[in-house]
Amino acid sequence: MNTKSIDKTIKLIVKVGLFFAHCDGTYSAKERSFITRFIEKLSDMGDVEDIKGIIGDSVNHTYTLDEVVADTNDLLDDFEGNERAAIKATLLGFAQQVINSDNNECKTEIDNLNAWWKKLI
Repeated sequence: MNTKSIDKTIKLIVKVGLFFAHCDGTYSAKERSFITRFIEKLSDMGDVEDIKGIIGDSVNHTYTLDEVVADTNDLLDDFEGNERAAIKATLLGFAQQVINSDNNECKTEIDNLNAWWKKLI
């Protein structure tokens, strides 16, 4: 995976996390903590400031389902076969972890998860 793809993947993971953290109308402290810890773990891939530079202001933004679908499909366009399947599985697992991080899985979150997954190419 090249640097451009890694940057794109990091941004998308953060967007996916924030979308699912916000989609039920409540961005809980547990969800915020989960996403913050995840971003900190990304520092293992590089300098924290570099990671924050890649993410930019996305942590202060609320995303729509359409934005997350479009960005996910844009990333998936860069891959084929097993790599593509692995990225989809990783994104799905991360979204599920965000949803479950506050121990309050709600219908809106599950409905959005299913809608997102069905729209992936």
